[in-house]
Amino acid sequence: MLLSKTTGYGIRALVYIAQQGVSQLCGLQEIAAEENIPPAYLGKVLGDLRKHQLLRSVKGLHGGYELAQPADKITLWDVYQILDPLIDCNQCILGLTHCEERNPCALHDSWIPIKDEFVEMLRTKTIAQISNGN
Repeated sequence: MLLSKTTGYGIRALVYIAQQGVSQLCGLQEIAAEENIPPAYLGKVLGDLRKHQLLRSVKGLHGGYELAQPADKITLWDVYQILDPLIDCNQCILGLTHCEERNPCALHDSWIPIKDEFVEMLRTKTIAQISNGN
């Protein structure tokens, strides 16, 4: 359970927009070029983030995207839940269908604390913190 390419692109795009400042619109092509993300792929990612109200878009010649919420209110978990909703954080690290406390895989006891720490980081780290280098 690592971040997918889609979630990574979403986080990078949100951080880029946050770094531009409040009320500064960023165009899709600008973000794609600066973050080295394929524009078509980024368009879908930004559309999903807009649909879930993390972004606002303005159409037109001078349009673009801006954050719909303060950067310190958007967590990585928010992005992860929007862009990777089908990834189960509780799935077995080895992909076994029956891995649990009573019937653990060989890595279960080592993986659980790592997974818990990863999920905690996603739930607490904000776009503002990343954009500030924290």
